[in-house]
Amino acid sequence: MDEKELIELSDEIIDALTKLAMGAKPGFLSGSIYKNLATHAKFLEMKELYCNLLTEFDGGYSEPSKLKKLTDFRFSLIELYQS
Repeated sequence: MDEKELIELSDEIIDALTKLAMGAKPGFLSGSIYKNLATHAKFLEMKELYCNLLTEFDGGYSEPSKLKKLTDFRFSLIELYQS
């Protein structure tokens, strides 16, 4: 998986998590990630991973170590989703 695919897939998962958290329901034309995420076997782990990222986020990624943390988050999120 290249960097672009990693970013796109992780963004789609985060978008679905956010919509679900805000009470939105997937419709007929919604993507498969959004439709199936709430019943995913690792749904709780994905939510916890995202919450941890948000609690540690300070508003930017100005340092390489912070950008690495974001990249590690994306890899971990996709690993959970694909397992």
